[in-house]
Amino acid sequence: MPLYCSSKYSRTLIVAAFLFPPLAQANVSCTGPITYLGTDQGDQVLVAAGGTGINAICSTVAQGSYQSSPQACKLFYGTLLADQLAGRSSTVFYNDPAITQCSQITAWSPQPSAYFVASN
Repeated sequence: MPLYCSSKYSRTLIVAAFLFPPLAQANVSCTGPITYLGTDQGDQVLVAAGGTGINAICSTVAQGSYQSSPQACKLFYGTLLADQLAGRSSTVFYNDPAITQCSQITAWSPQPSAYFVASN
């Protein structure tokens, strides 16, 4: 069945949809050896890896403003600890349009947009 457009505005919208697809959200992955791993009195997991400063990526007890659940946070911590003990690099993925490179993640900053941790 052929595509029929009843007005020049409809045709313009269809052409624009093909020429300008929606922009993807910014995702930054920071890969490297774990230079710091710890927890604080608020049950947050803190990590520095891949050029980031020490940053809080999740909470093991309450999701709050974090993107990851407490269950995922416990798995993140376990993965990061295993990588640190084995001398492997890890990758932490962040989904924050304001972050375009790992060096923007400053020391002692909360990073609620962390959503995935991978062993390398």
